[in-house]
Amino acid sequence: MTRFFLRLFGIRDFEPCSSCENLKEQLRYERDNNLRLTDTLVRIVSPKVVEQPPIEINQIAASSALFSRRRAALEERDRQEAMIKKSSTNLGKPDDSIRKLEREVGIADYDNSIQRAEEGA
Repeated sequence: MTRFFLRLFGIRDFEPCSSCENLKEQLRYERDNNLRLTDTLVRIVSPKVVEQPPIEINQIAASSALFSRRRAALEERDRQEAMIKKSSTNLGKPDDSIRKLEREVGIADYDNSIQRAEEGA
């Protein structure tokens, strides 16, 4: 209590003890370590974005051309769009690399054991 009053009135300032300094240093080290670990895990788990250059599909001109020609152009455009969707590998599909990583770390087995325990209860 006397330390508090002496420090409050500015009469005498005490140095922090060495154990407090050690604890502060250890806490700082652990926080930095946790931050680096979290960044590494986020970098591993985050999906990899691969942008493909846009493919321009010819616009179909609205003219007085025969309907058969217009229909053929529409069908060709649809074929091109279908090829683009078919060539994109990650469109609407789950990323298997996450499941592979979970198996390596052992998390997938842990989740399955919890699920089995809940079903048995």
